[in-house]
This record gives sequence, structure tokens and C-alpha cells, in this order.
Amino acid sequence: MIDEIKGLLEDVKGVPGFSKGLSDSTDIIEDVKLDSLEMINFMLKIENELKVEIDFEQLEFSYLKSIKTFSEFLSKMKRLN
Repeated sequence: MIDEIKGLLEDVKGVPGFSKGLSDSTDIIEDVKLDSLEMINFMLKIENELKVEIDFEQLEFSYLKSIKTFSEFLSKMKRLN
């Protein structure tokens, strides 16, 4: 799932090869620097592409401190068919 998240971040940023510079510990907020519109787009892509329903009431800022942490959070979310 980590590689898929990196690929979706690249899609949202619109920079070819962007994901190659991302590590599992990359901070989605501080390092990737998603603005509010990009963040919404990213979350929608996560739900659509990874077939997961994000419970935004459980989503904490700390889960975005690394791609790995976000991946672990997503693994606990409800899967869509």
C-alpha cells in the first residue's frame, strides 16, 4: 500500500517522478507540502484507488507524519468492494 500512496501523491502533485524522492518516513504535510485542495484530492484518490473508506473522525494529524503511519491507519479502515 505504501507504493500506491506514493504514486497517488505523485498524481496529485502532477510532477512526473515525484514519488521516487519519497521514503516511507516522508511527512505528507511538511515534506510533500500538499495545499488544502491537493489534500482533498489526495484523500478522494486514496478512497477510490485503494478501495477504502476513510473515517475522517478517526483521522488525526499525526497519521500524516509519515507515509508508513498513514498506510497503517488506512489498513484499519473499512474496505470497499
